[in-house]
Formats: sequence, structure tokens, C-alpha cells
Amino acid sequence: MLNLIINKMKKTSMIIVCAMFLFSNMIAQNAKLELEKAQKSGKSIFLVVSTKTSVNTESLQKLAVDASKKAKSIAIIKIDRDDKANSEIISKYRLAGVQLPMILVLASNGVASGGLTNNDASVEKLLTYIPTKTQADVLLGFENGKPALIVCGKKNAKDKSTIEAECKKAALSMGGKATQVFLDVESKNEANFLALLKPDVTKTTVLVFNGKGQYTGTLESTAKSNDLITSINKKIGGCCPSGSSSGCGKK
Repeated sequence: MLNLIINKMKKTSMIIVCAMFLFSNMIAQNAKLELEKAQKSGKSIFLVVSTKTSVNTESLQKLAVDASKKAKSIAIIKIDRDDKANSEIISKYRLAGVQLPMILVLASNGVASGGLTNNDASVEKLLTYIPTKTQADVLLGFENGKPALIVCGKKNAKDKSTIEAECKKAALSMGGKATQVFLDVESKNEANFLALLKPDVTKTTVLVFNGKGQYTGTLESTAKSNDLITSINKKIGGCCPSGSSSGCGKK
């Protein structure tokens, strides 16, 4: 009789352990699925990262909610860094050793544009970290080690097509391993990226960045493909890690 009771207790314990594992795994899978769902919907993401011992996580999460009300298409997702089931996300965004809690801002293409903790977070600052579509494309290129040629100007400028053709030549000569984009200086949707780059809005220019996200120079619209390649290959000191909002701005 005693053995029967013990066996039942063991079975019950095993069921509880399995249920806890499945529940934990389901939560982690939900976080991953929520990320994928938000990205497919074209939403930027406020990823609130914390642990069970993190202090003031609630206040940081409230800040994310307040900021999301002032922006378009934002998803807020919370994950626990200590949950092993989240290890793929933690590893991808290199969150193992960062100060927590943190809000990591992600573009709809999955690239990170920056992170804020309680020490430096505010609604206004968080809003500036939301990457524009063009910025997200450039940051994704940096993540893959690609330099960037950012043509800045008005979309109806006469010299726009000429310099874009030279940028295309430069990119092709590098085996297509360069990100080429046009940034409309009159676009309200690109306000955050324009504020970061601060291009000359009175004329068409090309802002050049190497594959590490380091700014190497600004060229006029008369520049040739060889000039662009020379600027990309210019030796620059210091290090600008890709995936950070500061990694794509003029110094």
C-alpha cells in the first residue's frame, strides 16, 4: 500500500515538472512568435528585457507603453533573460551581460537600433530610437558587414539619378556588398534618421559609411564611383558597433 502511494506521488511530481517545463517553453515560444508576428506586420518592437530580480521593471514597461501611444505600429514584448528558452533571442541581440531591465528597440526587419535602461530612458528619447524604414535597411546592412551609400536630397532633384547611378556602379564593383538607399530630406517619415545624420538639405549629397557603421565622409552629387569606393575604404579609428543608434550617424 505504501509503495503504491509513493509511486503515485512520483508520477504526480513528474506530471507537475513536465507541465512546468511545457508552460515555460510555451511562454518562450510565444515571445518568439510575437516577435515574428510583429515583424510580419511591419511593426517596430519595444523588447522589455528583465529578470525576476530586476528592479523597477514595471516603471520601464510603463514608459514603453506611454511611448507606444505616441508612435505608429509599435509592439511591446517582455522576456525574462534567465529563461533558458529565451536563449536564442538573448544570444542574437547580445543581451547576456547588459544592465537590466532594458528596453531594446527593434525595427520590423529584426535589427536593433539601440537600448535604454532606467538610468537614461524617457518617452522622448525612446521615440527617437524607433528606426525609420531607410534606417532599418542601413542598420541591417551594417549587421551583415555591408558599407552604406546614403543619397540625401529631394526626390525630384535633377542630379539625383546621376549620383544614384554612380552609387550603383560602386556597389556592383564591390560585388553587390553595399547598401544603397535614397533618403528624402523632405520626408516626415524619415525624421528620426534625418535628425541622426543631419545632411545638408539644400543640395544632393552622399553620406558614406563603411561596413562597421563608421561614417567616412560626405561627397557631392558630382562624385564618381571610384570616389565613393575610396571613401568606403578610408581608414577610420575607433569602433562603431552595428545595431546601435549611435553606429549610424556623423561624428
